[in-house]
Amino acid sequence: MNPVIRQYVSRVEARLIESPVIVSYQVLRQEITNSDGKFRIKAILTGGGTVELFEYVAESDKHIHLLKYSFHWQDVEGKLIRRWDTPHYHNLLNSPHHIYYENGLVRETTDIPDSFLVIKTIEETLK
Repeated sequence: MNPVIRQYVSRVEARLIESPVIVSYQVLRQEITNSDGKFRIKAILTGGGTVELFEYVAESDKHIHLLKYSFHWQDVEGKLIRRWDTPHYHNLLNSPHHIYYENGLVRETTDIPDSFLVIKTIEETLK
């Protein structure tokens, strides 16, 4: 098990615990090898909405590299609020990074999202 990736996943879990908008969370999947790792976490938000966080990462020279991701945020009724994922929409300028919005729009993003950015975005929105 790669200690750098294990520490990264632990930091994500610590961030979930300290977040004022996360009521609880469950690790649905976690696989860490010597060179890469995957995790999927489902969190319940204040107000009853949920967010699922999925990251596939690799480690090189003690740095985490995000290879693939999917972050799905929905309200209590299951309606999409926002979704970040790869690898679709190759025609966008910052492909494959993009965001789906509740109104059906898909927009490129210059920020490469990770679990920390998604949690921060949800916190700022729910304040």
